[in-house]
Amino acid sequence: MKPQRSLFPVPLSRLAGPALLLCLLSLGFAGFAEDNPETSAWAIQVNPVEAEEGQLPPDFSMAVYEDVIAQLQKTKKFQQVYRAGDRRANSVPNLLVLHMTLQNFELGSQTTRAVTTVAGATKIQVHLKVTPRDGPVVVERDVQGTVRLFGENLKATYALAKDIAGVLRDTSLPATSKAGGQ
Repeated sequence: MKPQRSLFPVPLSRLAGPALLLCLLSLGFAGFAEDNPETSAWAIQVNPVEAEEGQLPPDFSMAVYEDVIAQLQKTKKFQQVYRAGDRRANSVPNLLVLHMTLQNFELGSQTTRAVTTVAGATKIQVHLKVTPRDGPVVVERDVQGTVRLFGENLKATYALAKDIAGVLRDTSLPATSKAGGQ
């Protein structure tokens, strides 16, 4: 007796699983896009760290600034993240301004941290203040970034930026004006 040949070289039962998986994934991603519109009508402008002359090395100052911008963009809490001096921010109706004032800076030693686990930490502490252009303070808090064990000294700026982004991500923002698009 000759086996029957099917029009399909692969049994349909073998295709049903992957096809169902693709359908569920496409529905999941479509739902994700609809359920997560921009979470805020606010934009934010990041100002560089304010510090007295010689209190914070320039490479740390720039690293804090760049890391904070990158981390705020990752949160997707704000419609746009602007740098200080960006003229496009002047026309944004719902703009928050992030001010950072250096409170404390301790330059540690990467070598000391590698040899001993109790010494050589690099610490950066800033006073964080977020305000609308002409309104009350939305957030005011001291935030610290530290590298204690392994890693370069500039890793403290990354830790500080992550903490700042976490504070702002978890903060309830005030309602926006109707001109802001909501």
